[in-house]
Amino acid sequence: MKTLRQSLIDYEMAQLKAIAACRAIPVAASNQAEAVVSLVEALLSPAAIAIVLTDLSGPETEALQLLLDHGGAIEGPRFTRQYGVIRPMGPARLERERPWENPVNPAEGLWYRGLIFKAFQITDQGNLEMFFIPTDLLPLLSLSNTFNDETSAPAQKPDIVKTSTGPNPAALPISATTAPALTLSGHDRLRENIFSLLVYLQTKSVRLAKDNTLSGQDQAALANCLLPPLHRAFQAQAELDFLLHLGRRTGLLAVKYERLRPDPDPTRTWLQTHPAQQQRFLQNAWRADPTWNELWHVPELVPQPTGWENSPLLARSKILDYLARLKDPGETWFMIDDFVAAIKQVDPDFQRPDGDYESWYIKDKRGEYLMGFENWDKVEGALIRQMLTQLLPLLGVVELGLPVENSEPVRFRLTPSGAAFLAGESISPRPDEKPGLLRVDNNFLTTIPAHASLYDRFQLARFAELERREPNRVVYQITQASVGRAMRNGVTVDQIVTFLGRATNNRTPLKVVENLRTWGQRRDTVQLERATLLRLKHEALATELRQHSALAKLLGERVGPTAFLIPADNVTEVRRLLMELGYLES
Repeated sequence: MKTLRQSLIDYEMAQLKAIAACRAIPVAASNQAEAVVSLVEALLSPAAIAIVLTDLSGPETEALQLLLDHGGAIEGPRFTRQYGVIRPMGPARLERERPWENPVNPAEGLWYRGLIFKAFQITDQGNLEMFFIPTDLLPLLSLSNTFNDETSAPAQKPDIVKTSTGPNPAALPISATTAPALTLSGHDRLRENIFSLLVYLQTKSVRLAKDNTLSGQDQAALANCLLPPLHRAFQAQAELDFLLHLGRRTGLLAVKYERLRPDPDPTRTWLQTHPAQQQRFLQNAWRADPTWNELWHVPELVPQPTGWENSPLLARSKILDYLARLKDPGETWFMIDDFVAAIKQVDPDFQRPDGDYESWYIKDKRGEYLMGFENWDKVEGALIRQMLTQLLPLLGVVELGLPVENSEPVRFRLTPSGAAFLAGESISPRPDEKPGLLRVDNNFLTTIPAHASLYDRFQLARFAELERREPNRVVYQITQASVGRAMRNGVTVDQIVTFLGRATNNRTPLKVVENLRTWGQRRDTVQLERATLLRLKHEALATELRQHSALAKLLGERVGPTAFLIPADNVTEVRRLLMELGYLES
């Protein structure tokens, strides 16, 4: 921003005289340049500053404090929305109306006192009008003694969370609340559900339609393999859509020959990494993804594709930044309503840096347009709630609190791992941390501890069926059918036996190994076929039919002296020829 002299240098004499009159500063200069010099000297006087601060009204004090909280500069649309528009006036109107004597709003009060100015700043969204305090005036506005009444009894203040908006971060006023009756945790949910999708798509054939969508049947099957919804307001279909998008965004899933399948190399790498690193990989992919637009996935909203654009990365980073400054991860609970209200108070334009609430064409479910700042709670507020109650629990960043069972979540807290993710802390697995071994019993039940390698579990899931998930382990059942499915997909019994030997440290029961080998040996040793039996009245007919060139090659295996087994595919043509030759009645 500019200094006070740089801010005043472009003002006409009428505007300079208006500021001088408002501050009771005599201006005897005959030209504009001299007037600027004398005005700067007077306005930067500590005595003059102390007088003007004492003279401010309550709303004017509040408006100036907002600028100070944001490092001396704030977006124009936000400032004018809260504290009014400064009316444009030429020299004649200034002299006639003398607006500094009766400013119509706090913004005009500060403007004519020479405390705030306007300028345009270049941003990613284009030129943005900013209100600012000149850089040499800013450090002189020490407001602690003027803005706070130290003679009054101290009020109960909420815990303050600092945000990163501007050089001097604004405070996010939010108080801690009591612990809820019930806690809902999405711990390990993201890893488990991505793993389940990888297994299903590896063992089942899922084709995409021409428009790159899944059939309803495939969507239902994929949703069925996920963990149960976290709470009744949790949207299972929305979670599946997000997981499939994330899987393809990270390269774990790919489309080959119109089939959605795990991509072998990225999948193997991910499965073999440490659990915390697997989680962080997915979280980071989401945080940096410009193609997933949370605003377009808020169920209460129906954005209209009319050409307007928003930045999902901007909104996402702002919300995550506020969350990162909450204290005591894993301990302190906050009300969801309080968090939404705090962002509305401190940074309402977090996803609209230009403060434009008129050009985003968004409808509600009833078809009514949600235009204007008055619909902030229905748009921005709904977006924040959606992230807190849907995405962030799925990502393991927050836990939710319920007052009673089956109610809507009203509280949240950061998880320790979520706080580490928000802070960008690196993950270093302990060197003594070893993956757990698989255990197979004589009933072909295979138990996997929670900290076992996902890579081993993925290999097991190719030839075993998921039986149940328990808090500290997962149980699979090896069956002849599941082994047969694996063999149809190219897995051999020798590979299965070798894998079990390694994953169980050679403790696979002999009974299981022998049965696996027996199943492999028996496979494809018998064959069932559909056929029609052709019976003949006497043996001589067999030779007679064999002599007919067209008929002979359609006859199947001879069964005894007076019968043939006709393959199912040949029955229609054999019948036609027999009728044509007079052996069968039409």
